[in-house]
Amino acid sequence: MDIKIDSIEDVKKLVAGKHETQNKIAVGYVGDTTEERISRKIGDKWFDADGNEWEQKNGYKVKLGKDWQQELHSYLNTFQNCPKETCTCTMPKRLDQKMKAIHGMCLDCVVQMEHKIRLEGKWDEYEKRKVKENALAWLKEAERDKDAIASELSRMEFTNDFGDNEKWKTPLNKEELLEKIENEFSEFRKNFIEQLEKDLGERVEES
Repeated sequence: MDIKIDSIEDVKKLVAGKHETQNKIAVGYVGDTTEERISRKIGDKWFDADGNEWEQKNGYKVKLGKDWQQELHSYLNTFQNCPKETCTCTMPKRLDQKMKAIHGMCLDCVVQMEHKIRLEGKWDEYEKRKVKENALAWLKEAERDKDAIASELSRMEFTNDFGDNEKWKTPLNKEELLEKIENEFSEFRKNFIEQLEKDLGERVEES
């Protein structure tokens, strides 16, 4: 729609947001099951019965998309295992995020959970389970590091600071070197599990 400016007064109205083109009333329908007509101003926003957000434009309305950044932020701040009826964590801090990675809960909910476990006399069992879970998680991480190192060594060459490829000189060929890495890690894993079982006083099964 063209904005007609005939005088200084029209300019003042535009600056003040009071020009007739800025205050145009648009008429639309709300909902899918009602014929009730209501008047909306350009720029008005509302939600329909299905939760969709709309905005009134000049003579038509548009459906607004979801704010994916807000949704992502909301997801990242969701602590799946926190009891919703008691959790008060609305602004997660660093320690909350750390507890989320371990327990799926914020710090306060973890403290409450562990306090309840102590009262129920189940702390030793709980502590053993967490020690075992953390130890096995560390062992898996160590195995991933081993695989990454083996992958690099299998190339038997590297790029130096000048951009030239140089081959590594080792007393073992590639197959012998990879076999040595696997054998030594297998021995390390065996000793690690045996020590863990000794400390916990129970058999440990890797998942």
